Parts: sequence; C-alpha cells; structure tokens
Amino acid sequence: MKKSRTPWILVLAVILAGTSTPAHAQTYTSFDALPNGTFPNEIDSSGRIAGTAAQANQPSSGFVRNTDGSIVLINVAGAVSTDWVGFSGTNEIAGRYTGSAYVVHGFQGPIAGPYSIFDVPGATGTYPTGSNSTGQIVGFWTDSRNALHGFLRNADGSMTKFDAPGVATTQPEAINTSGQIAGLATDSSGILHGFIRAAAGTYTMYSLPSGTAYASALMNDVGQVAGYYADRNFNSHGYLRDTNGTFTTFSLPGNTGVGDINQGGFIVGIFGGKYNARKEGYLRRPDGTTVALEFPGASFITSTTRAIGINQTGIIVGNYEINTTTNTVWHGFIVTGVH
Repeated sequence: MKKSRTPWILVLAVILAGTSTPAHAQTYTSFDALPNGTFPNEIDSSGRIAGTAAQANQPSSGFVRNTDGSIVLINVAGAVSTDWVGFSGTNEIAGRYTGSAYVVHGFQGPIAGPYSIFDVPGATGTYPTGSNSTGQIVGFWTDSRNALHGFLRNADGSMTKFDAPGVATTQPEAINTSGQIAGLATDSSGILHGFIRAAAGTYTMYSLPSGTAYASALMNDVGQVAGYYADRNFNSHGYLRDTNGTFTTFSLPGNTGVGDINQGGFIVGIFGGKYNARKEGYLRRPDGTTVALEFPGASFITSTTRAIGINQTGIIVGNYEINTTTNTVWHGFIVTGVH
C-alpha cells in the first residue's frame, strides 16, 4: 500500500485546515539503520519498518527494522543505490535499485534474501512504487521516449502493463489489499490528474486544483486517497479524496506534504516554511483536528521533523534533522501516544 519518492513527488511542507489540538503524551524513539542517514518508507501493522539508509563511501542500502529494534540490511548484488523498499506479503519485501549500468530495476523476495530481480519487458527503467500484503507490486516504467507507463506485478511473477485512458503519462503510486491502484496521470495538454484503477481494470479519474504542477496519491484499504498538490513555485496543500468522490483540501501554516493515510483515515505528513525554515510533522484525524509532531531537540529554525508512515494502531514513523546548519544527518524515529 506504500509509496515511494518519484518525479512528481516532492516531499514538501504540510498544511491542514482544522483546529489544532494538544498532543497526548508523545513518546519518541530514535533509531539509525546506518550512520549517515535513515529514510523510512513505511511501517506495517506489526510495527516493522522498511526504508533505505546511507553509509559514507558505500552504496545506499535498504533496511527492515524489526519490532525488537534489530536491523536487517537489504543489499542487491551490483546495486549502485537502493532507492525504495516496502513490505510485500507477510515476510517479504519489494524494492527498486539502480544497477551498475545506471538502469533502475525492481526486486522482490524474503527479507533476508535471496531476491528476484525483475524488469518490465521493453522498459528502459522499472520503478516499483508500492506493494500490498498479497505480494502485488505496482509502479511505472519508462519507454525509449522516456514516457511513463504503469505496471502491475502479481505474486506469481506475471506482469500487466497499463495506461490510464486518454493520457500521455501514467504514474501509479500505491496499491491496497483489494488491488485498487492510485496514481497520477498527465493529459496531452500537460494537465495533471489523479486516478484510481480498480482491480478489474476500470478507471476513475479525478481533477486536481487548477495550477497543480506536482502531486502525490496514497491509498488505504478502504479506498480513500490522500496526498498533496503544489504549484510550480512549490506552494503545497494536502488533500483527501473520500470513497464517495468528495475532495477536501487541508492546510497547516506554511506548505503541506502528506506521507501516509491508514485504514482509519488518519493522515500524517509535514508542514512549515520552504527551504531552510523549520518544518514539523503532523497527524490529521478523521474529524479534521490536527496534532503537531516535533522530535525533542529539533526546534532550531533549520530543524525538520517528517512524519512518513502510520499503521493501524497509530504508531507513526518518520525521520528528523536536529539542525541542518551543523548536522545534516537524518535519523529515524517512532512516536506513540499521538493517535
């Protein structure tokens, strides 16, 4: 069900319309998968975390953090960098990596390996962006003209290419346990739209506000889609598209980014100023009220706290920088007591 960072997805700051409410007793736990940067992608229902991490003078690695705090590093032979890792089935993962020829490939397999490498036939690059608990993997692939198209890889390895109807590019971003896919598509006039692809292959297209140049589309198992949309100056807002088609924009002070939506409709993300201004995480409840999240000590004007994922029990995962002028290392965190 999870997402990755792809060309349209610029994780900006977050905004939210709704009354801010006091936080409960927030309890933060910091962790590092590798010493030079930890970048979580998602947290599953048991509390395991998948993501990528960096070590000086080494290719970036994937990782899984178990509930006991132990770390399993994910390395594909020949990888120059590992760009995204998510859960795919109970004890398996999916991901993407850049190979030695600087071509992007997909991979899937048990957490400890070995991994199966896969490419969309005829693609110049294969970019998995999401996976679900049944082992399906969704993403996009590029053709010889560098145009984007969608693909769905099933647990048995079979693959389906697809394009949203009447568009020039198709970029899937998330898949839920029912096989619904959420993503973005650009029409022949260069206008960006959102889409939902049903498991049967039918499409529901939805419009984003006028002037949208960048956006994201994340989906929970209910079929709600959450994301952000931004203009060309990267002024961004959050949105929720409900299952009945209602499109709700929400904003917190500054810019708004969205990291995840769980099955209960709780949304997490980041808000604050552009560039070097301080940014904080947030939780948005289904009733529209919000809670700010700030890792203890990340209170400098150049600090950032990003909420990236939330599971069904309300555990939130993210990462933070204490002070970007003196310490540019990103650390992972878990926070409880917010839901």
